[in-house]
Amino acid sequence: MTKKVKKEVNEVIDEKVTSETEEKVLTKEEELELQVQTLEETVKRLQNDYLREKADLENVKKRLEKERIIERKYAAMNIAKKLVSPLDSFDLALSHIDTENEVLGNLAKGFKMIQDQIKKGLEEEGVSEIDALNEEYNPNFHQAIMTEKREGVEPNIVIDVLQKGFMFKERVIRPAIVKISE
Repeated sequence: MTKKVKKEVNEVIDEKVTSETEEKVLTKEEELELQVQTLEETVKRLQNDYLREKADLENVKKRLEKERIIERKYAAMNIAKKLVSPLDSFDLALSHIDTENEVLGNLAKGFKMIQDQIKKGLEEEGVSEIDALNEEYNPNFHQAIMTEKREGVEPNIVIDVLQKGFMFKERVIRPAIVKISE
């Protein structure tokens, strides 16, 4: 029995003995019985505390394991975020190159190959473009900055993508910037 438990038991016994001695004097047998009862209560309380602490520890272990799994799953997200803007720059540069000029056409082919390699590498790691054109507007994936009334198009349909959006696995890296119908 630890010093703390002994002290606690003795305090409880002293308390009970003092309150009961005012009424009558306890026999040795009654005092021992009281001590056993107090020890049993202390053991029950300590067992309960132990089980509670053990359960708390297990919950912490489970939570930390989940956090570790999520960290590993999304570890490359920052790199993916940084590579999305250069992909936009490739698209913009390729859209402005005169492909009829033989030298510039060959240069454009080379840039297109590099762009495709970057896209393929990102796709293999879990990066994907958000499909937006002709889809229903979803504020979780799209950022609407303009609206336009268009014949034959239902309201809240994306009619133009101004900037591509990207996802990393199930998380949005950048929402698609879109124009929607009214």
